[in-house]
Amino acid sequence: MDQQRPKPKTRKELSESENSEVEPISAEEESYYEECKQYYRITGMPLVSVSAEVLNNTMELESALLKIVIDEDYYRFNVEEFLENICSILNINRNDIAIAKIQEGCVVLELNLWKNVDNVKKKIKLKALYHTLTDKLRKEMGKLKVFFMFMGDLISLADIQKFRNEMKLHPEWNRAYGMDHTFWTGALYDGRDRGPHSYYCPVGWKRYALHVTDNYDDRFEGWSVCYHGTKFSYGLSILLSGLKPAEVIAHGEGIYASPSIIYTSHPRYAEIKEIKPFEQTNYFQGGKYVQFMLQCRVHPTNIIKIGQETLGVGNTTIDSNVNNKIIEWLIDTKGRSIVDFNDPDTTIVCTGIMIRVTDKHPGLLPESQWWYTSHLCNDEDCCALGIGLTDLKKQRAHGKQCSVIFS
Repeated sequence: MDQQRPKPKTRKELSESENSEVEPISAEEESYYEECKQYYRITGMPLVSVSAEVLNNTMELESALLKIVIDEDYYRFNVEEFLENICSILNINRNDIAIAKIQEGCVVLELNLWKNVDNVKKKIKLKALYHTLTDKLRKEMGKLKVFFMFMGDLISLADIQKFRNEMKLHPEWNRAYGMDHTFWTGALYDGRDRGPHSYYCPVGWKRYALHVTDNYDDRFEGWSVCYHGTKFSYGLSILLSGLKPAEVIAHGEGIYASPSIIYTSHPRYAEIKEIKPFEQTNYFQGGKYVQFMLQCRVHPTNIIKIGQETLGVGNTTIDSNVNNKIIEWLIDTKGRSIVDFNDPDTTIVCTGIMIRVTDKHPGLLPESQWWYTSHLCNDEDCCALGIGLTDLKKQRAHGKQCSVIFS
């Protein structure tokens, strides 16, 4: 039986007993965590992500660290009580945790896991831990006021935080696409090599850049642009933190994407979410509905099938730039059941998060009228409309119009 360690009575005693540091949170970190906190306020769950090393079997894990950020006053925070509760939720033995660092402000804990276990076994344990984090467990963590948790190598987190700070200083890295913004007709010819598949203007959407790798243009020379629809909570976590939740479960032998953002915006692929007043953020201020999309790059050799639309639209034109017969791509995942968009060496890489905010339901937009000749239903697991289909059809019949909000 393991010997119980004595419980320190104060933060000072706790820090000294585990040789941990106590330091203030930098202004850059504080700004970053404020953005992450918005996800927690909207969903009631912490934003959780992992470093690429945890899920990629070809990369070595240098350390098994948990970085946990709690929305509590540091001077009133009971560290040991919190650790007991979080260990219970995560099913971790308290004796397997050593505090590496405590930061003031909101409370930031850096925890070393399994110090006496080799890195290979640490990786297995950390991967298993990550896969236990259901929404139910994350809601339990939310009750402890945990709003952010990162697992694995903290160097990659620091890189992302640095990029987010640089992005705030360089808003020109982001784009709004429309007549009064960035706009072009037909295929774009700007001298960049995007492979054999043309890149068209994603009209009506805003793009926020993500940190992927240094030497971006060289790294992805010849890689084509495509889109992958996503859920609201997934897109929100990327938008607010710059962190990509680590997994997208593949369908069969690959995952589906499209060169057409119009096709991928169908509610079967990209959830439509009604924005409640308490869910307002700077990113969709004044809007009523929001959709997210992943903008990705894929090497043409990893597109194993180019096929026709699968929504049953018949002869209706979906996108005037992309023929219905070549609008759906199947991407080879090289046998992986999980595609890690954090890994720049994977077969499909997420390079930006796209967001569309509208004043009314996007099903009323001119570019969405093809939906009504496609499969469209009230089953949220099939078509995440964010509204009753009958209600939407009534609004359409009454001539209701929708506008995109770029502010």
